[in-house]
Amino acid sequence: MMKKFLITSLIFSASFIVADIHAAEEEAAVEKITYDDHILPIFRQRCGSCHNASDQKGGLVLDNFNGLMAGGGSGGSVEPGDASSSYLYMVINHDSEPFMPPNQPKMPEKELTLIKEWIDMGALQNKGSKVVKKKNDLAKIEISTERPADAPVMPISVPLAPVHTPNTGNSVTALACSPWAPLAAISGFEQILLYDTSSGLLAGVLPFPEGTPQILKFSRNGQLLMAGGGQGGASGRVIVFDIKTGNRVAELGNEYDSVLAADISSDHAMVVLCGPKRMIRVYSVQTGEQLYEKKKHTDWITAAEFSPDGVLLATADRSNGMTLWEAMTGNEYLNLKGHTGAITDVSWRPDSNLVASSSEDGTIRLWELNDGNEVKRWNAHGGGVSAMDYTRDGNIISIGRDRVVKLWQADGKEIKAFGGLPDLGMEVAYDAESNRAIGGDWTGDVRVWDATTGTHLFSLATNPPGLSEQMATSIEQLKQAESKLKSSQDSLAALNNKIAARQQAVTAKKQDITNREMEVTQANSQKDELKKQLDAATAELNKKSAEQKSQEGTVGQLKKEVESLTKTASDKKAAVATATQQKQNAENQVAELNKKIEEAKKQEGEEGQKAVAALEQQLATAQQQLDAQTKSHAEAVQAQTAADAALAAKQKQVTDLETALAATKKAVQDMTVAVQNADKAFKDQEANVKKLQDSLPELKKQLAELEKVAPITEDEKKQQAELAAQVKQNESLVALSAAHKQKLEQQLAGSQQASAQN
Repeated sequence: MMKKFLITSLIFSASFIVADIHAAEEEAAVEKITYDDHILPIFRQRCGSCHNASDQKGGLVLDNFNGLMAGGGSGGSVEPGDASSSYLYMVINHDSEPFMPPNQPKMPEKELTLIKEWIDMGALQNKGSKVVKKKNDLAKIEISTERPADAPVMPISVPLAPVHTPNTGNSVTALACSPWAPLAAISGFEQILLYDTSSGLLAGVLPFPEGTPQILKFSRNGQLLMAGGGQGGASGRVIVFDIKTGNRVAELGNEYDSVLAADISSDHAMVVLCGPKRMIRVYSVQTGEQLYEKKKHTDWITAAEFSPDGVLLATADRSNGMTLWEAMTGNEYLNLKGHTGAITDVSWRPDSNLVASSSEDGTIRLWELNDGNEVKRWNAHGGGVSAMDYTRDGNIISIGRDRVVKLWQADGKEIKAFGGLPDLGMEVAYDAESNRAIGGDWTGDVRVWDATTGTHLFSLATNPPGLSEQMATSIEQLKQAESKLKSSQDSLAALNNKIAARQQAVTAKKQDITNREMEVTQANSQKDELKKQLDAATAELNKKSAEQKSQEGTVGQLKKEVESLTKTASDKKAAVATATQQKQNAENQVAELNKKIEEAKKQEGEEGQKAVAALEQQLATAQQQLDAQTKSHAEAVQAQTAADAALAAKQKQVTDLETALAATKKAVQDMTVAVQNADKAFKDQEANVKKLQDSLPELKKQLAELEKVAPITEDEKKQQAELAAQVKQNESLVALSAAHKQKLEQQLAGSQQASAQN
């Protein structure tokens, strides 16, 4: 897109002056580089010992043109017209293994350049061979608005060494962001700078010897970068680059003035280019042929863009003219009228149903496609809108002469403004992958803002330093990135620990409550067990007490019986004594009578006989009495013996019972102590249960208080998300910085090696 009349009318006039010179240059014969004259000597010197007609290592011959073109065991070695796809060039340039020559540095850069130019020119055998124009193999693709499967596409093997390293920045004449990757392309002096917008690190430098890039646009799938520009009043072209490799995949147009407006269609099939000549030219990307051209605009064409669906093409000029064309045929579709100042930019909404335009009149306008009516407009920037673009989500970003970048909703409501540019705003872009706004001004200041917070994150240099200076900066950036990562990780860990500590406190308190409830349950169980033991001890005490009372009653009764038996035994004893005395008396009487009988027998006579008879009669009576007394005595003794036995038995009963009673009393005493102890244990446990139960409400109150503060707050969630995003961003930044440093080291080493060889 044109940079708002910063290219003066003097350039416009000069274009006619140099036109004839330009044409003459185009017609000049191209100096041929041939195998016989230029390449064979190199191959003989560098490769001839291994790859000659006699020693065909790998089946490859390099000292014979036909043998070289036939290739070797790995297939074809040279792709005429395309050195970057030629296996031979890739291995000698150390782009692919096995590196050649083996175990040696690369060939001198001059020789490699000559070989590359020879292949790109068509790999001519001799001066009589015809130059083969290189054709690109860029295929037409299906149009899609979905995220590509290979996104994000980032530079992989693009050099970091700048083409030029001036001390001052240059005006930002072109700026674009990849739709599906954190990648920005910025115009430089004869170069295009690729930056990783997530880190601010240089991702690659694309040489643009054609001149100054005036327009940069990524393809809709992010795989390609289209650059248009040239030298004012002299020449202009459009170059299409492969983002991954930095290779040129198409070179289109041959203008006599710089290209100011251009675009590549969504299917990669067409490129439109326009400029001061007021001509619209559309080319086939695949063949390089011009498909059609249109001359309708009356002034410099300043903006051009295909609709995302590939159906229409919008072009606009600095005299307020804006036209929609059928993209495939070039037929005019609609004229859109309304702006009162030069139109500086056009952009299609992602669904292709609206097209937006910006102008030096300060407005952004939206147009419908049925009748071309204006459906919305708003004053966007005082002094004029320099550039604008639809974002991936349907918002609009713009920049103006007021030095401010603004992000708008689709209805024109301002979302955020990003200020701070030191001079007139010229170009703007939006990185949807990392949500960042990018604006560049007249002085070459390119600033990157966080689109959500409006924070200025960093600036991108339009003229970066050489590899050595980049290496020093890269080392410092890596240290800073690692420091930021550690800081953000520590902050996130501290916040997470703080949140976790509260949650752990809740968990611990819940566990305390669970433990306390278990203690209460166990204490109640123990209390119940103690109550059972108390009841059992009380019952046993009552039983023993009753037994004691019963035994005491029995002992009392037995003692009474002993008293009675004692009296009986005493009476029986007295009776025995009496019977004994009576028996003794009877025995004495019998003995006395026997004695008297003996004495009477000594008397002779009848008197003696009578006396004996009388005494014998008395003796018989006395003997009867003695027998009776003996019997009575025996009965009395027997009665006494029985009474004594009964008394002894009863006394033994008393003694045994008293012994049992003493044991029972002892048992009662013991049981009384046991009951007292059981009662005390029960009451102590009851008190313990109450104490434990009484502690639960306080614990639950503490839990409720902890649960109030335990959940993560909205502020903490926000802080956590911000810190997590910072950690992720810093991790990515560290990885990117490390990879960038490694890439610099490799390229710096290669550069130093090449310098040493030369």
